[in-house]
Amino acid sequence: MMTSVSTNAIAVAVFLASVIAHAADTDMPREIVWTLPGSAVSDADLAESRSLIDEHGHESWFLMRTTNSNGPVASRTWLRDGKYAPLESQASNLFGVPLKGAIYGTEPHLAPFIAGVTETYTIDCTFRQGELLLAPGPDHAVVLGWRSPFDGLASIRGSFDNRQTCCGANSQVNWYIERGSAPDLQKGFTSETLAQGVADDKIKGGLSPFEMSELEVAAGDWFYFIVDAKSDGSRSPFHGDATAFNVSITMTGPSLPPPPEFETDIRPLLTAHCGNCHGAETKEGGLDLRTVTAMIRGGESGTSLVPGVPSQSYLWAMIASGEMPPEGSEPLSRKARSLLRRWIEADAPSQEDVFNVRPRPFVTDKDREHWAFRLPERPPRPDVNHSELVSTPIDELLLHRLEERGLGFSPAASDEVLVRRLYFDLLGLPPTPQQVDTYLADKAASGDPDAAWARLVDALLASPRYGERWGRHWMDTVGYVDVRLYDGDGTTVYPNEGMWRYRDYIIRSFNDDKPWDQFIQEQLAGDEMVDWRNAQAWPADVAEKVIATGYLRNIEDHTSEAQYGIPRRYEVLFDMMSMVSTSLLGMTFECARCHNHKYDPISQRDYYRLMATFESSYNVHNWLKPQQRWIPDVGPKARMEIDQHNSRIDAEVKSLQAKIADIEKAGEAADKTADLKAQLAKLNASRKSYGKIQALFDVDTSHVSRVLRRGDCFKPGVPVVAEIPEILATAAANSFKEPQLKLPPSTSGRRLALAKWITSRDNPMTARVIMNRLWMHHFGAPIVGTPGDFGRNGAPPTHPKVLDWLAVEFQENGWSLKHIHRLVLKSRAWRQASQRTSARAQEIDPGNTLLWRQNLNRLESEIIRDSVLTVSGRLNPEAFGPPVQVTKPDSGLSTVEPGPSGNGQNRRSVYIFARRIYPLKFMEIFDSPIMAINCTQRMNSTTVLQSFAQLNSDFVVHSARETGDRLLKVAAAENTDPIALAFRTILGRRPNEVEQQWCERYISEQTETWQPTRPDEAKNLAMADMCHMLLCTNEFLYVE
Repeated sequence: MMTSVSTNAIAVAVFLASVIAHAADTDMPREIVWTLPGSAVSDADLAESRSLIDEHGHESWFLMRTTNSNGPVASRTWLRDGKYAPLESQASNLFGVPLKGAIYGTEPHLAPFIAGVTETYTIDCTFRQGELLLAPGPDHAVVLGWRSPFDGLASIRGSFDNRQTCCGANSQVNWYIERGSAPDLQKGFTSETLAQGVADDKIKGGLSPFEMSELEVAAGDWFYFIVDAKSDGSRSPFHGDATAFNVSITMTGPSLPPPPEFETDIRPLLTAHCGNCHGAETKEGGLDLRTVTAMIRGGESGTSLVPGVPSQSYLWAMIASGEMPPEGSEPLSRKARSLLRRWIEADAPSQEDVFNVRPRPFVTDKDREHWAFRLPERPPRPDVNHSELVSTPIDELLLHRLEERGLGFSPAASDEVLVRRLYFDLLGLPPTPQQVDTYLADKAASGDPDAAWARLVDALLASPRYGERWGRHWMDTVGYVDVRLYDGDGTTVYPNEGMWRYRDYIIRSFNDDKPWDQFIQEQLAGDEMVDWRNAQAWPADVAEKVIATGYLRNIEDHTSEAQYGIPRRYEVLFDMMSMVSTSLLGMTFECARCHNHKYDPISQRDYYRLMATFESSYNVHNWLKPQQRWIPDVGPKARMEIDQHNSRIDAEVKSLQAKIADIEKAGEAADKTADLKAQLAKLNASRKSYGKIQALFDVDTSHVSRVLRRGDCFKPGVPVVAEIPEILATAAANSFKEPQLKLPPSTSGRRLALAKWITSRDNPMTARVIMNRLWMHHFGAPIVGTPGDFGRNGAPPTHPKVLDWLAVEFQENGWSLKHIHRLVLKSRAWRQASQRTSARAQEIDPGNTLLWRQNLNRLESEIIRDSVLTVSGRLNPEAFGPPVQVTKPDSGLSTVEPGPSGNGQNRRSVYIFARRIYPLKFMEIFDSPIMAINCTQRMNSTTVLQSFAQLNSDFVVHSARETGDRLLKVAAAENTDPIALAFRTILGRRPNEVEQQWCERYISEQTETWQPTRPDEAKNLAMADMCHMLLCTNEFLYVE
């Protein structure tokens, strides 16, 4: 049973009859339809909810009860006596469940009541958000009254659906539809019974429909919908039966009164209540309420008036919520609010010509001049003086700017440096001496250095280790973790079981060079691209696309317990918005959650329009707990077979357990049960199982999204539909286009539409954002220094033409990352040495912004650990599968657990169990990120703890011993100098003459030091000490 309740306007939508006026053809009568449940009523109306104003601006619905219900069914004349009283009280969280409405008593809660379901909940049956419940009490029936505001011909249809019977054996309610005059507590009236029946949850599931046609109705006529519990022969009938109710009243040929006029009815009202702040002298927020034209044009928050649609009119939303006029001012009366709503509903008539008036645009032409909001264009190739230095168009663009400053590229790095740099860039692992020698031999034999280099680049791009290296970059960007909560307790972990499948999906996608547009589409909406719900068998592509939506499941989700209600659910959505906007669009949207963005042209409406894309999946009123958001990793047919198999096992196990219990109860010898227990163990071992896929999928395609005023989830404002931010809407993509392909059932298609736009050529951001990150990982510094913020408050691009050239090249070549890798890695710019050899260049460009040399880059935490394992010969290359667990000691010095095979602790760091704020301690010291949400750019610190970790950690000390032992064996087998072998293995180069002499002396001295205490191991320990020394050098930690 859920206990958290929303007190916002949308939560009480079930109270309101939505009135839809249909303008028909000239030869057709006009009709008006009231539907219940319908659109939202404001908190202000709810506070006076003895009657409710419908969407046509009329007081039509009345929440009441009978005055007595004693006696047997046959004598219950009070059901028709017209002595109905309003329900006395208003309350939320009725009976401890998410219900909000009018009730007979509140201390304690006493039925009858009429209430709206504010979020889906289940007791012994399910009630969905937006439904309306009628519940009788022990001494009173419940009465919902409707008063017709017009003359006309009415048709009424709907149903009573009795579902919950909380009081004994009673399963039935009696319902009546009566017609009469206005209720009168003293005199009453004689009613006309139009229909009556029973709704029994044991018959047709409790559903009891009704329908009446062509009823002549006069303005002021009353209709009463009455529910009473079945009597069991006692003084009072049972109560508390929750009956879902819906009704549609259609009136044809209504006699409509003339609508209010702006000049005579509305302007005086607004002048009196709003003129001080939005009149001639003051226009707060840029809003002027003196004319209809000014209201349509709106202010800083957009248009304030949408004629004909009160729910989308910001003026009405603020007044209906009670937020305007502000505190201290006289609020509009109920009659004034009704008048205003009727005027808006009637298309806001006035004497002004407003036909061509358009809302004031939020985004200006000046806003669109910002470089990131313009579509990338391929720049022309510039002329350069030293064309011999050009290997790719990237070189031309960079060299042109260098030559403008009288500079040029630095000399190329040595072969050993380049090979080491390439291996770390693409694989995240150091090359072995043999791999370096192989390249050098190929280069010497081919006679074409560039061709040999291209072959090496292609070989590394084809390595399965590539996906592990570059997949880790994307895992940072999306905030990948294997836990579902904040993870704030070092010793308590809440795993997100099966999340590792998404990690494996990432690695495989990078290895396969999956087109980036497809990669993004699958992560945003893979579940909307395949009919996974109805696929009896799951081919690989179906499972892959569902697994891909794990992208949207990395967010911290605290809603696993019932006490975490609506606010925490919105926090999940807010965090997801932050992750999506920074990872895909390179923008920060957080400011627009509460108000228009202070720096970028992102309105608050833009924020909630984009968030609406995800609200059919993360529906705060029909919420799934994080432990419920999973899908079996087999299709429905296989799952059914597994379940049936296990059911048979359960039955056999139960039978054996009973036999064993009988024997033991009789006190017979244990040997008589031994065979049965063996059979029991064998049965249990034969159980089958299926795994979990952590995925996102739609739970409610009818959800209405709204702007949250000031970011407060209890203050919903105008409704919004899924839409791209206005500033990113180009002439070719000026609206949110639904996908043209056929959608599987039970999905809205919102996320797929967003995914198609995000990966289209009409979006100026996506290609630039990923190219900027690729550049950052190859050069150590991004072109845009704020990879998660391309907005006006972010860093400007250092090489805008390079970034645009890469973005267009990327799109025009199948969104292939490996294609861009090849271009970058073959460039002269990337192959430069990193040494500061030019004093003039250092003076002109000390920060190396122009890239006159390569940057010196420190290895990331995972690569440091993986490199230590590699040089020691202990790296376990096993790929994919469940993560390697990490110990959880109170001391905080976490280590990797061995695992079942005994060697799991030596797997690559990408496969270690990823915690949100407790990464493996060794990696944390070297800036492994804390995943509060995601990480678009890692810190790169230099601290004394890092030196201590290299010197003193058991991991490095043990690895140094393993490295020394291994290298001594290899050197002996190959008749090689162990010192030179150690340098080549650990640092990727040969020692110079001084280093060689120094190390020889050091090993000799260390051997003498160890000789007295450990003579048999002295030489190995001395070699281990030298290896440890090399592992502690900056040269090991950095890539030139």
